[in-house]
Amino acid sequence: MTRDYMSLLLVAALTGGSVQADELKMKNGSLLVGEVVSSEGGYFVFKTPFAGEIKIATENVLEVRTVNPVTLKMADGTIYRNKLIVSSEHGTAVRSEGEAPVYFKTSDVDLVNPELWLLGEGYKWFGQVNAALSMERGNTDSDEYDLDFTSSWRSLDDRYILKGMYERDASSGVRDKNQWRIRGKYDRFSGQDTNNYFGGQLVFYQDEFADLKLRTTVGPYIGRNFFESSRLSLSGEVGAVYVDENFDIAEDSDFLGGNWEVSMTSDIIPKTEFYATQIGIINFDQIDGVLVDTVIGLRFPLIAGLQTAFEIKLEYDGGAVDEVDELDQTYNLKFGYTW
Repeated sequence: MTRDYMSLLLVAALTGGSVQADELKMKNGSLLVGEVVSSEGGYFVFKTPFAGEIKIATENVLEVRTVNPVTLKMADGTIYRNKLIVSSEHGTAVRSEGEAPVYFKTSDVDLVNPELWLLGEGYKWFGQVNAALSMERGNTDSDEYDLDFTSSWRSLDDRYILKGMYERDASSGVRDKNQWRIRGKYDRFSGQDTNNYFGGQLVFYQDEFADLKLRTTVGPYIGRNFFESSRLSLSGEVGAVYVDENFDIAEDSDFLGGNWEVSMTSDIIPKTEFYATQIGIINFDQIDGVLVDTVIGLRFPLIAGLQTAFEIKLEYDGGAVDEVDELDQTYNLKFGYTW
């Protein structure tokens, strides 16, 4: 039994029945007293009077009891709104005045007090914006400006995503890096298994110092959310693309190809989020002309949505024009805001 659980039992013993509170009865016999805030991704979020909010694995909970009404979404999709969770010798049930109790197992609960979009009502807006600025004066004069953003509108049925980035560097007053990218995506989730989805993307990319005036990428894909929780979020996509490339000096080209994308985030390190993304395109006419963008980073939440991150970005272009390096590496310390 952990020290936190021992402390909770002590509070419960001292307060006795004088204070009404929600209860979680653990499979090891412990009784936690506080407030059920929510449940999602296999964890209860439980608020205690002295330790704040803690996460408790649902698989370790035997019974739940609430003193105030809650909204439950069950694993089979059933929704109970503004119900009390009560425990008796017959088991755990949801009920309201004048209604017969409905009994369930703790493992049957998918969400407790979920946001409205998780109940099929409207969209939730997620997003973040980050910036990195570096200015050096003295023996070497250099300026670096980096900006990126992600905006996502999510419902139970579909998702809209808009991403963008801009990078501009200069040394001794001479610009030596100037690139930008805008990417739009639409995902439609399967009615049989909401972890599966299909969608389409449209991407515009420009890199002045790689002689790339504009690369346009468009195509469909299928994807799957393998895991979706704060502890581990992992998704993958594969699809087909049409790529049209316009150059300032080199000859313009276009090709059909395949693409993949893998995204992962995890908060397994306390107060830190590890993230990694890889996006690749294979040219069916020139296999060694593969395009691969990889981002690996550590994000550190601060306060009120503010965050900082250290990031490594690797951009590989197997079909780069002559006198342009195939691999471009960027190391950034970024500051941003998430919502």
